[in-house]
Amino acid sequence: MASLFDEPINYQDARGKEAVQRIHLMHLSKESKQYQDVVKRNEHTPWLDEFPISTPPTTGVDEVTTQVELPAVDNSSPLSGFSTVDGLPYDKVATQVTPERPIPVLNEVPKLETLKPGVEGYASQIRVLVKSSGIYAIASMASPLISLVLMPFLTHTLSHSEYGALAVLNTVIALVAGITQLSLGNAFFRAYSCDYESQRDRLKVVSTVVILLSLISIPSIITAMMTAPWLANLLFKSSSYSSAVVLAALIVLMQNLTVPGLSWLRVENRAAIYSALVIANLLVYLSAALIFVGIFHMGITGALLAMGGGYAVVVTCTLPVVLIRARLHFRVDIARNLLSFGLPLVSNFVSVWILQLSDRYLLSHFGSLSQTASYAVAYSLGGVLSVVILAPFTLAWPSAMFAIAKRDDAPRIYQLVFRWYGIVLLFATFALSLASTIVFDLFFPPAYHSAAPVIPIVALSIMFYAVYNIFTTGISIKRKTWFAVVFTTVAAFINVGFNIALIPLYGSMGAAWSTLLAYTILTVIAYIVNQRMYPIPYEIGTFVFALVIGIGLYTCSNFVAQKQGTYVVWGISLGTLVLYGGCLLLLGMLLVRKTRNNSGQV
Repeated sequence: MASLFDEPINYQDARGKEAVQRIHLMHLSKESKQYQDVVKRNEHTPWLDEFPISTPPTTGVDEVTTQVELPAVDNSSPLSGFSTVDGLPYDKVATQVTPERPIPVLNEVPKLETLKPGVEGYASQIRVLVKSSGIYAIASMASPLISLVLMPFLTHTLSHSEYGALAVLNTVIALVAGITQLSLGNAFFRAYSCDYESQRDRLKVVSTVVILLSLISIPSIITAMMTAPWLANLLFKSSSYSSAVVLAALIVLMQNLTVPGLSWLRVENRAAIYSALVIANLLVYLSAALIFVGIFHMGITGALLAMGGGYAVVVTCTLPVVLIRARLHFRVDIARNLLSFGLPLVSNFVSVWILQLSDRYLLSHFGSLSQTASYAVAYSLGGVLSVVILAPFTLAWPSAMFAIAKRDDAPRIYQLVFRWYGIVLLFATFALSLASTIVFDLFFPPAYHSAAPVIPIVALSIMFYAVYNIFTTGISIKRKTWFAVVFTTVAAFINVGFNIALIPLYGSMGAAWSTLLAYTILTVIAYIVNQRMYPIPYEIGTFVFALVIGIGLYTCSNFVAQKQGTYVVWGISLGTLVLYGGCLLLLGMLLVRKTRNNSGQV
């Protein structure tokens, strides 16, 4: 029994006179619900004198991972544990919207806040960010490696039109999966990590996600299968792809059913198991594609079966465990919580899909499936930058960004991050454009080579998108994340307009230039709004100067390399890359010296 007693308390009444009131406290049994609630509340409520006086973070780490989720690469064959947007699985892809409701995290102070200004503080800040990016990079690198193996095989085995049809179906799978998932993957992280604390409630969050996904996905997929001939005519102007549409619908179902298990593994920090499942999915897809397409000559049907087989492995390994552990319990309040968070993100997802992937469909509509095939391959090669640089940074940046925001010298640190991240971006864009062009010429059929100029344009587009992610720092800190929805929506309409105007005239190059123009405008708009809301001294002039140098060197190297032998071209490319790397390093050193002269800090 709790030993509680009556205790007199002195206070002043409304007239300011001393008064005494005796508060009668009741005995509570340790088995009573009231006693348990008090103990639980006290366990989770830190005493004020145990913590430094500081402003708590306004957003939990699991919440802010949804801030940026959208680099711009469409792997023409999804090669991850779920459908991809620009090389990233959807449940890893951060959307451009962060939640509006603050979540206090009183008992967790980021280590970054304890760092002191100066050389040591800045270096430690960057080391933490690089380390986090590196951890994510290990898993994300598996997809492009397998893609480099599989794409040449598929382009040599499938006809030009079949590969184009496969590229269109992949974009449709991405769209339908993103809509039918209702961003429940992102909502799951918020509910599981922040909104519910007891293990019982958290298990019901898992089971509610499973039920919601099933209720949404199964009827949608059945409808798509029943209307497959009509959908095939809509997409390809031919009903001969009806069976492919049916398989694509089943793939969406399989992909959606992977969301609860994979999300649960991530939120529980089971990184090893999660990575093993993602890699297993990739390996199954690769081996099944080699068998179905290469040995049994099943064409696009075999490629889709292989893709579905990869998802099926993940579903088989995760869904039974989810059902055994969480069972099937539907909670209306949890469902309302999940949908209220996820539904607003769907419109943003659609805008991003239009911005990033709609050009495949428009190119097939205004051009041909053959053009779409060549463009899809070139886009994937140009988009390697997204997986190698942008994806890891995008996943690591949000938590670091909010921790930095609490420091007095936050704008200074953001300036340094942009300086060195920008230098890495510029060099990687240059290097990967050269390398991807060489790979394109060596490993893909000659019929695809006309789309080679698309590669550097796409790489440059993704570089601008990476810069855009940095430029949204202000709207995230000021909790004006609805601006991101406006930005992507405007850019999406611009992209569609340019595509409609340029594709009939210039084909795949028109689609590539439309993408670059849309991302450039998106970046400029974000910079202007961010500087008005949260000024950061980005070294824009230096960045633009370095970008112009890179474009000039790349153009000159291509001009000099014309009509030269293979090894001579490689030598020119390598020499130009080394020269550009030296220019970037020199610019970085000059900026460091300027900073030292101005403030005595690096």
